[in-house]
Amino acid sequence: MKIENKALFIVLPGILLCQGFADAQTIVTHETEKYFYQDGRMEKFDGQYENTYLLDAEQEKLTRTRVYDYQKKEVRPDNTVYAIDTLMDSHPRQASKHNLPPVITAVGKPSDNSAEVLVIRADSAESSMAEGDRLIVSRAERLS
Repeated sequence: MKIENKALFIVLPGILLCQGFADAQTIVTHETEKYFYQDGRMEKFDGQYENTYLLDAEQEKLTRTRVYDYQKKEVRPDNTVYAIDTLMDSHPRQASKHNLPPVITAVGKPSDNSAEVLVIRADSAESSMAEGDRLIVSRAERLS
């Protein structure tokens, strides 16, 4: 009986992510830490942003609609569009076939000088962005 209960706890977050993937969904993440890599050095900083995304599963895209800087207490509208990689084995529509937790992996271009890979799980998110001559990696908890 305990094994069955553990299986339910493992599968349940994945089911919720898959069900949410069927319709438009708002996803909010709260950055907890950020790393800047430049000139051979890595520096760690506290998280600074809360990002709001609109997931459009039918169009296979994710749009960041809002960035809240919780250190400066400012809101910045955003319209970065990310293409969702549907060929990943961990894509929410395929994850259960491969016995993997569902993960949304998407690629976007936040500015003319940057490219970003975004990974969203049931409870967290991470992004990696190349911007000019530096690399920025951030970790976030998922609020919704």
